[in-house]
Parts: sequence; structure tokens; C-alpha cells
Amino acid sequence: MLQARAFRERRKPKPGGLTIQEIVEQRLAQKKEAEAVKADTVQQEAEVVDPEVIDTDNYEFEEEVTEKKEAEQNDKEVINTDDYTFDNDVVKKEKESFLTQYRQLRKESKIAGPLPYENRFSADNLVTSFVIDPLRGFGILLEAQMTDMLENHKFSGGIMAITDLRSGDIFAEYQYLKTLIDFRVRLDRNVLEWENTNSEVQQYSKNTLTLGAALPLNTKTRISVNPFYTLTTFESQPVIFGSNPQLQDIARDQFAGATVQLVYDNSIINGMNLIEGSRAKVSLQHYEGLKDKDRSFSNLKVDLRHYQKIHREIVFASRIFYGSFFGRSPKNYLLGGMDNWINQDDNTEGDNNPLAPTEEGVNNSELLFTEFATNLRGFDYAALVGNNALLFNAELRVPLIRYLQSGPITSNFFRNLQFTGFFDIGSAWTGNSPFNEDNSISNRTIREGAFVIDLKDYRNPWLYSYGFGFRTMLLGYYMKLDVAYPVENYNVGDARFHVTLGYDF
Repeated sequence: MLQARAFRERRKPKPGGLTIQEIVEQRLAQKKEAEAVKADTVQQEAEVVDPEVIDTDNYEFEEEVTEKKEAEQNDKEVINTDDYTFDNDVVKKEKESFLTQYRQLRKESKIAGPLPYENRFSADNLVTSFVIDPLRGFGILLEAQMTDMLENHKFSGGIMAITDLRSGDIFAEYQYLKTLIDFRVRLDRNVLEWENTNSEVQQYSKNTLTLGAALPLNTKTRISVNPFYTLTTFESQPVIFGSNPQLQDIARDQFAGATVQLVYDNSIINGMNLIEGSRAKVSLQHYEGLKDKDRSFSNLKVDLRHYQKIHREIVFASRIFYGSFFGRSPKNYLLGGMDNWINQDDNTEGDNNPLAPTEEGVNNSELLFTEFATNLRGFDYAALVGNNALLFNAELRVPLIRYLQSGPITSNFFRNLQFTGFFDIGSAWTGNSPFNEDNSISNRTIREGAFVIDLKDYRNPWLYSYGFGFRTMLLGYYMKLDVAYPVENYNVGDARFHVTLGYDF
């Protein structure tokens, strides 16, 4: 009878318009009814035993029944110490709500991906630093960089503003790094306002668009080719008090060329200003004048560096630099001084010195292509000027506290405190090299009216200096203090102090 009733319940038509919760509750009720019907059926099928009939197969005496009941009662009274539960510790299992069950079902069945890759960029480098330009003075450099997650695309840009807000640099660059060959495009603009005389201010600008490709030869060597287009402008602004100055026409020059560069680097950085290994860079750059072929020139540079470990963190660093301008209109190297020199001095005398004042209205755009050959401590900028430059530097770098202290050093000042002993020697020349007796430094030409005198004074063509210095982090910037004793023409000069920013070579 119960089975028939359950069958009729299942045969009833399902009501329409039920919610999901009602359907789930209805199915749970049907499951409980089915289990109850099954239990009733088993009970009905059980055989009915007549109490007057003696079952000889399963007969028990009254004494055995009594003993069995007493044993069961004793078992109930025995406490199971291994699995005992206090009344207060009984926790009733709460029934999960339908909403909770529904959320768990959706969470288990949710499958994500595969999804197509999207280029999402994030800023991974933002640098603010001070810059001391040899021509324009103190400035602030802001640089930013953005890359995607796989570093296939890289955007970078920056601006260098001089405190007078009339000179500065700006650049923007994009690099495509997905393939074996790295491609790049870069735009640079450099502006220089030069006070030529008290009555004239000259403004120069250089705009360069560069396309480049770099091929890695191995993990330590790469070669790159960078064609470019350059536009330079010159404008003279006479300073006339009490009247409106008359500006001259803007002079423009256009160049096209390319830079070929070979770079080798197997160095390892062990700490701040502590390097081991070797570095080398050889580059050849050519500027071809588009409007005037006579303004074409080329520049060859070779920079070799080696960092030799002496003991623990003591390093002996050496560097050789050679540069040469050649062509129809070669430019000049200015030898002397240091990079980011705070208390800088420069020499404005000498033949072919681009820092010397010129006549009003004369285009001195050579300032835009001038190269400073540093470091030569103890001397001013442009101590020697020439189309060629050769420079050698040697430094013994000793991190004092890190060498003496084997444990950790919490102070940033003492952890990066470094003592250096150095020796610098170099020369700049035009024509015969300093290795030749008839070089341009040991020989002078004096012109007096119609007379021309070639004087050979046997002057030493090499400038060199020696001294010591200290480096450390101060107020978040890497500062250097060097005490140099300059030697010129075999005469040792007074000690000179150089305070600079940034790392050594």
C-alpha cells in the first residue's frame, strides 16, 4: 500500500512556476519518502512468529536470557575513555542554506582560460637625479620607463632641465625586444644657450631622430647599427639695453649618418662602485652634411676597462680611452676635469678652443658636438684641446668598513664608505701625436704682423695627476671627494679638491 502511494505521488504532474529552491526541497522530500517506503516493505516481508510455537533452532533458556540482558546493561554503564564526548561538546551540524550550496556549486564549476595575451604596461623605473653639465651647469634629470609583462615592448623618456630654464634636454624612446634582433626608435632634443659676450647670447639646438637594431653575438657581446638624422639650429640674440634687439636669421644645418657600435661586458657587480671583470666599447659615428659636404666629419671612440680583484672586496680598476675626430670638419676633444663636477672650472684660452668667446654673430655650433675627455683630476675642463685624445686612469678601491667588518653593517654611510688612490694621465692633440717630437703641444707658432715664428719649447705633452679620495652615500646620493696633485711640464702643482656626483668609471 505504501509503495502504491509513493508511486502515485511520483506520477502527479509537476506544478509550474516553481523556484529552484522549491524544486530542490521537493526532490529531498521524495527521497525521504522512498527510504520510508523501503523500510515498511522490509518490515512487512518479515515472518510473523507465533509465541506458542517453540523454535528449537533458536531456543534460549530463561537464565541465559537474563545473563545476556545483564551483560548488555553493564556494557552500557561502562564509560569509553578513548571516545568520550561531553554533553556540552556536542555540536549539531548546521544545515547549509540553499544560497551557500548554490555558490559552492558555481565556484566548483567555474573554469577560466585560456585567455588571449594582452599588452599591459606598468612603470618599473622612475629616476630623479642631479646633473652638472660642463657647458650648462646644474640641472635636474627626470627619467621614466614602462614595460609590458613579457618585456617585449619598452617605453622610456626623460627630461633634463637646467636651473635657468633656458637650456635642457628631452628624449623619448621605444624598444621592440620580442625577437633575436632588438629594434629601437629614439628622438632627442638638446638646447644650449651660450653667453658668448656681454652683448650677445647665442642659442643652439640639436634635434636627432635615430633608428637602431642590435644583434647579440653571445651572452656578453652585441653589435648595433643606428642610422640617424640630425638638424641643428643657431640663433644670435644681441643684448641691447633700452631698445628692441634685431634678431638675425636662424642658421640651420642638416646631417645624416649612422653609428656602428660593438659592446663587450662580462663584469659582475659586487656592491656599490665595486665591479669585477672587463668591459669594452668601440664605436664609429659619421655625420654627412646634407646641405654642405664640407661640414661632414666622423668620430672614433675606444673605451677599455678592467676591474681586477686584489683581496676580498679590494679592487684595482684601470681604463684606457682613445677618441679621434676626422673628416672635412673635425671637432675637438676637451681634456681635463671630472663628470658631474660641482665646483667646476674651465679653460677658455688656447687655439681652436670652442669655449673661447667668438666674434658676435659667428656660428659656433661645434659646441653641440664637442666631447669632454674625463677623468683627469687636478686640471680644468679644456686644459688641452685637440682632434684626438688619449687617457689612462688607474684606481685602487678599498671599502674600508666592509673590509674590516665581517658582519652586517646597518649604516648606509659606513657600508658604502670607500677609500681610493688614483693616477690619471692623458693628452689631447691635433696633427702629430705626443709620441712624436714634432707634436702640436711641444711646438708653438707665434704670429707678429708679417712675421711667423715656429718655436720648439720641448714642453711635456702629457698631463698627469695623483692623489686620494673618499666615496660614500650621503643624503641619498653617491658623493665623491678627491684630492689631486696635478703635474704639468714636470712641475707639481698645489692640491686641488674635486667634489662630484655619481659613480666612477
